[in-house]
Amino acid sequence: MRGMSTSVLEETATRSTPATARPYVYGGLAALSAGAAAIHFAVVFEHFSQYVLYGVFFLVIAWAQAIWAAVVLWRPSRPWLWLGIAGNAIIVVVYFASRTSGLPVGPDKHHPEPFGALDLVSIVLELALIAGCAALLWRPSLADRPVRRRTGFAAIASLVAFPAAVIAVTTAVMTPGWAGPEGPAGMASRSHMTASATAPGAQPGMGDMGTTDGLPDMRMYGSTAPATAAQVIAAANLIKATDASLARYQNVQAAFAAGYTYVLKTNGEEHLLYNGPNPAYAGLNPQHPSSLVYAINVPHHVPILLGAMYIENDGTNGPQVGGGLTRWHSHLTVCENGKPTIAGFGVQLRGTCNPATWHDQYTGQMLHVWVVPYIGGPFSDDLSRAATNAAVRAVLDHS
Repeated sequence: MRGMSTSVLEETATRSTPATARPYVYGGLAALSAGAAAIHFAVVFEHFSQYVLYGVFFLVIAWAQAIWAAVVLWRPSRPWLWLGIAGNAIIVVVYFASRTSGLPVGPDKHHPEPFGALDLVSIVLELALIAGCAALLWRPSLADRPVRRRTGFAAIASLVAFPAAVIAVTTAVMTPGWAGPEGPAGMASRSHMTASATAPGAQPGMGDMGTTDGLPDMRMYGSTAPATAAQVIAAANLIKATDASLARYQNVQAAFAAGYTYVLKTNGEEHLLYNGPNPAYAGLNPQHPSSLVYAINVPHHVPILLGAMYIENDGTNGPQVGGGLTRWHSHLTVCENGKPTIAGFGVQLRGTCNPATWHDQYTGQMLHVWVVPYIGGPFSDDLSRAATNAAVRAVLDHS
């Protein structure tokens, strides 16, 4: 009887133990961290393709957030909560730096990135996680607050409601309509474009250049989304305005007289950059193109004007007036033989450099507008000799 009484008393005491908010609180924190980890895992390969250190950073934080979620469910502690705050705070700081002033390293050096739904949801999850951890550190009793005990389906539903909401939002934002250029759909789109560019018979553009010192020789900017009707019209107007503006520079001597005296030669083309004090020649201004592009070394023919190149000031993003049709690009500048040199071309720029102290950097963003038939279209970034020769043939055939 004594043993039976003790057993009954213990069972009664166990059943009378009040339910607390602990599983809900720590389950919610784990869901937030796991959701952010899932987003970071989804874009790891995309960032590896951009820059190795970007990929490593995203891989590390994705695993760190996944492991943190598991441990906070298994054995939560104050040091672990502090670690959650510190780690996610670093991610938030890096994120806002990349969207405001631009990161100090990598191919997007000092070029702010656009905001997107995918990254914004990740940041919201991380900020919520930081707030939750801070609240528990400030008032640990929050996890011990009594809640109404539920059984059966109601108990399961109450436990999974918040994690399910996080999963639903995270999944929704990875769909093509929401994720944006950094999401899986954007990555697939870029992979498709690369595959198309390297298919038999296709002419690869400059975007297919190699790398130097672990950095891509050429960097593309802006959205790859299909242009809207209004953007197509804007792109056509840009071509028309550029063509009209270039009519006065058919003779290369007129270009020199107007101040286009900084000459760079590559692959049968001669880029004449404006070399004067007028700031109107920077940016997207059809009345004052930043640079004129001529085909040279054409047998028994004067240089042929092929188009213009617009160049933004350092740190300025070029306007995508034509949406995905008008993507801007920049070239990697390295130090070779004491001279700043455009990687992939071997074109030397003015000035000198010290290889011991030089840091590879990218030029200002550029946009080509071709006013003659050109491989890849009027905004092609292809500066290969094959593209130049094809443009020359097209001009000569119609002359």
